[in-house]
Amino acid sequence: MPKKLLLPILLAVLAVSCSTKERESLDVEHIVVIGIDGMSPNGIQKANTPTLDSMIQNGAATMHARSVLPSSSSPNWASMIMGADTEQHGVTSNGWEKFDHQLPPVVVTENGTFPTIFTLFKDQQPEAHVGAIYDWDGFGRLFEKSDVDFDIDGDHEDKTTEEAVNYIKAHTPKFTFVHLDHVDHAGHAQGHGTPDYYQSVEKADSLIVEIVNATKDAGIFKKTMFIISADHGGLGFGHGGESLAEMEIPFIMYGAGIKKGYQIEETVYQYDNAPTVAYAMDLQTPQAWIGRPIKGAFVGNEAPKLIYKRKEQIIQPKIFPDAGYFEPSGGVFKADSVAVIIQNPNNVGEIRYTIGNTVPSFENSEFYRDTFYLKNTEIIKAGIFQDGQLVSTVAEGNFRIVSKTKQDPVKFQLYQVSGIEKLPDFSALDPIYEGFVTEFSHKQAISEDVPQEQVALAYESYLDVLEAGNYTFYTNSDDGSKLYVNGTEIVDNDGDHGVMERSGSLELAKGRHLVRVEFFNGGGGYHLDVKYTGPNIPKQIVPANHLYREK
Repeated sequence: MPKKLLLPILLAVLAVSCSTKERESLDVEHIVVIGIDGMSPNGIQKANTPTLDSMIQNGAATMHARSVLPSSSSPNWASMIMGADTEQHGVTSNGWEKFDHQLPPVVVTENGTFPTIFTLFKDQQPEAHVGAIYDWDGFGRLFEKSDVDFDIDGDHEDKTTEEAVNYIKAHTPKFTFVHLDHVDHAGHAQGHGTPDYYQSVEKADSLIVEIVNATKDAGIFKKTMFIISADHGGLGFGHGGESLAEMEIPFIMYGAGIKKGYQIEETVYQYDNAPTVAYAMDLQTPQAWIGRPIKGAFVGNEAPKLIYKRKEQIIQPKIFPDAGYFEPSGGVFKADSVAVIIQNPNNVGEIRYTIGNTVPSFENSEFYRDTFYLKNTEIIKAGIFQDGQLVSTVAEGNFRIVSKTKQDPVKFQLYQVSGIEKLPDFSALDPIYEGFVTEFSHKQAISEDVPQEQVALAYESYLDVLEAGNYTFYTNSDDGSKLYVNGTEIVDNDGDHGVMERSGSLELAKGRHLVRVEFFNGGGGYHLDVKYTGPNIPKQIVPANHLYREK
C-alpha cells in the first residue's frame, strides 16, 4: 500500500482507538437528569442544601451556566433536551404547541418534531429503558411519547419524586429525566429571593436525595451519573427577561465518570445538557444540535485551555428611586423636582453618569458626588469606572416629571376573563373596573382592590408627537400585550409568556395620536411597561407629560 494512503489510515485508526478508550474509561451505565424549574444559583447559595452542596464538593459544577432567550420555561426545557437553541427547534414561548407555532424546526424526525435526547436513545440504543417523569404537564408536550418507555405527569413535586423513585427501583433505567416545578411556583407566588423561595429550594434538595437513594436501593448508584440544573432563574415575581438573575442557572454533575471537586470554568449553556448525556452514553448527536458536551468534567479528560475567561463581575450602580423589577429606575412623579441618588454596590471604583441618551465614558460623564435634582423628564445613565475605564454594565433611570395639576391621561378598563391564555375580543366583554392612570403600566391599574389573575386590561391615551418622523413602540409584558396607534396594530407581544419585549415602527405626523395598549395576566407574576423612541427621542418609557385624555 502506498505510504501516502497508509498514514491517513493509521491516524484514523488511532483517533478511533483514542476516542473509544476515552469513552470506555467513563464507566457510566445510567444517567439521571433532575431539572428544578426556576432554581437560581442564588437559591442554592443561600438556602440550606446539604445534598446539592455535597454534589458540588464531590462532583463538577458551575453557578454561571446560562439559559436561552427568552428565559421562559418552554424554550429552556426544549433546549435542555434538544441540544439546540430556539432558532433551531422553534419553541420560542410558552404558547408553543406541536402543530401551533410560528417558527418551524430546522430539521424534524419522522414524527415532525425536532430530535430530543429521548429520540437519540430510541434510535441508537432501542434496548435502553428511558423514562420521563415531570411535575409540569407542559413539559410532556416537548417530546414524542413514543420515544420513551415510561411517561408520567406527577402533577406535584412529592408525587413526581415518588414516581421517579419507584420507576428507578423497578426498571433500573438507562436514562431518567425528572422535572420538579414547585420552586418556580414559589418564585411566582412569594417572589425570588424570599424566605419562602429558599424554603422551596431546600425541599428540592430533600427530594433530590430521595432520587439518589433510589439508585442506591436499585444497586446502580456506583454506575450512575447525575446532572442537576434548571430552566431559568428569576427576578421579583417573574422571569423571561435578560438580567443575570433570570439567565444564570446552576449546572451540577455528580457520580460515575465525573471528577471530584472540579470547578467548571468553561462556558455552559442550556443546550449543552443533552450533548453531555449523549457523550456519556456514547450516542451520536445530530448535526442540527449546536450544544457541546462538558468534557472537562469527566474523569480522564483534561480541562480545556481557555483563551478568554469569565470576567470578574462588577455590579452596575443602583439608581434611586427604584422603580421595581423589569423596568428602569426612576418613575413618574407629580412634583416640581425629583432627587436622584446613585449608590455603588461594589467596594471598588467610582460612579460616573450622564443625563440624556449618551452611554457614559470617562470624557463625557460627570463624577457622582452626592444627591442631585431633576426638574424635567430625563434619562440618567451611570456606570462604575476604574482607571478611567467603564468596568460595569450601564444602569439606567427614566424620570418622568409632570405638573401637579395635570389630569391622569390614560383611561383603562379591567376585565375578568376565566382561563385566559391570549388577549380576548374586548368588544364582547364588559369591564368590571375602570378609571384613569398616569401612564401605560400595570402598577396603578392592578391593585389589591381588583382581581390580579385571569384579567385583561385596555388602556387608551393621546400621545403628543412634537416632530414628524419614524417612531418605534415597545411593549414589555408578562403575560401578553398588543399596541395600536390610530387603530393600527403596531406591536404584537401576545401569548402566555414571561417578561418579554416586542416592538414595531411607523411614520407619525406632528400632533396627537391615539395609542391603545391591551394587556392580560393569566396567573402568577405580571408586568407591563411601554416605551418608544423617535426623532431626537432616545428609547424611554412613554412619558406622562406627553399623554392626554383628549385629542
